[in-house]
Amino acid sequence: MLLEKLRRAEGLSGSEQEIAKFILEQREEVLGMTIRQLSEAAYASNPTVVRLCRKLGVSGFRELKIVLASEFERTAGRETVDANLPFRTRETSQTIAARMAELTQATVREAGEMLGGEDLDAAATMLDRARGIYLFATGDSMVRALGFQGKLLKINRPVQISNLMQEQGYHAYNASAGDCAVFLTYHGRQSGYTEYAAGMKEKGVDLIAITANSEGSLAKLCDVVLPLPISEEPIRKIGTFSSQIAIDYVLNVLYACVFNLQYEDNFEIKQSAQAYVERIHPL
Repeated sequence: MLLEKLRRAEGLSGSEQEIAKFILEQREEVLGMTIRQLSEAAYASNPTVVRLCRKLGVSGFRELKIVLASEFERTAGRETVDANLPFRTRETSQTIAARMAELTQATVREAGEMLGGEDLDAAATMLDRARGIYLFATGDSMVRALGFQGKLLKINRPVQISNLMQEQGYHAYNASAGDCAVFLTYHGRQSGYTEYAAGMKEKGVDLIAITANSEGSLAKLCDVVLPLPISEEPIRKIGTFSSQIAIDYVLNVLYACVFNLQYEDNFEIKQSAQAYVERIHPL
């Protein structure tokens, strides 16, 4: 969301950060301003405002105000929980539980609002038609990746995955046209992933990125980007709460979309496979 980009202020100059700070502090007032009024109020110039807008992914100040107004409307009345510090020292267990519940709901709500139907359809189609699927993930995201792998395995969509970076390199090398690779990376800056994506793109491999860094070099190489909310900062966060909630949600949605493409067949495959496994390994 635009508000999160303003809060993070990544890649912004000093003057651009001052404008971002003013917008966050004077939200309602900014919506009624002209670009000249904003420039004067933030002690900046019109070209600086325009540069800020472009760095935020909008064409100009007019579009910036439209997007901000839309986000204000969507988030009106919601309690904001800091994804980095969702609870403070010595708070009661009941308060912590309530704050974590709100963070979970807010994260899923925002992640759902960011998902576009066309991108979901394209990603699901790529996975459905893929001869082979390669999943790239590290750290906490690997846990979610393994869950996604398990779901696809149950409908006869085997996924190649490894938690060893060197083995991931071999997967990238072995992938070829007709395969699909999914990069699961919150910040989008894992070492080697851009190189892997570039190499596979040359070979005609379908590429999907699930990331909060939708403007990074990795995302730009991928055919489809499923965005995650930008909410966590590496230094400030006490846990990967929001990011992993968002990743888990997006993967569940993506699996559901894949399943839905051949609903009856996939349902039959899953039931048959489940019966086979339980016959050999009773629960």
